[in-house]
Amino acid sequence: MEENKPSEPIQEQTEKIITRAKVTKRIAVAAVFVGVGLVLSYINVFAYFTIAGSKINPYAHLINGMMGVLIGLSLACMTALSIAILRYVLQIGSILAFPGGISGAVVTGTVSYILRKKASKYVDLAALTDPIGTVFIGGTLADFFLPLTGVPSFEGIIFWWGLFSLSCVPGSIAGYLILKVLRKAGIRWEDFY
Repeated sequence: MEENKPSEPIQEQTEKIITRAKVTKRIAVAAVFVGVGLVLSYINVFAYFTIAGSKINPYAHLINGMMGVLIGLSLACMTALSIAILRYVLQIGSILAFPGGISGAVVTGTVSYILRKKASKYVDLAALTDPIGTVFIGGTLADFFLPLTGVPSFEGIIFWWGLFSLSCVPGSIAGYLILKVLRKAGIRWEDFY
């Protein structure tokens, strides 16, 4: 005869269901924003403006900022990686979408995680940290992917920092402003956690 296992208390079951629903919501938002990032890459007025092998795309950083705040580090990185892969495969982005986008998502997601724990009312400001990752980490890596002088150099790194700034600074500011508009519409990062 089988022994009857005691069932979990109703409160624990409810908490598991709520947690699963929130994770599902974050994954769904990530999937939607992969599509949004790809569509915005096509209609981006800068999408085909190429400088030294880099295609300027402020929309990618708008999405990085929003995803890092709304859905967190791991899914923001997956969103950035997915958009970079699709843009590269469809030839509407360059190889530099990988170090630029993913490094921005890492910094934004990490800062938003820290702010959630330490100062939750400032979490939206994490969207403005995308340039730290994109410019300084992504821009540095860019000179290793496509060195201007044949070998990585300080001048090349400075060049990439400036070029990546053209893309990520306006994008992160736009992402922050959209987060503020979403908050007024009742959509907040707290809804996903």
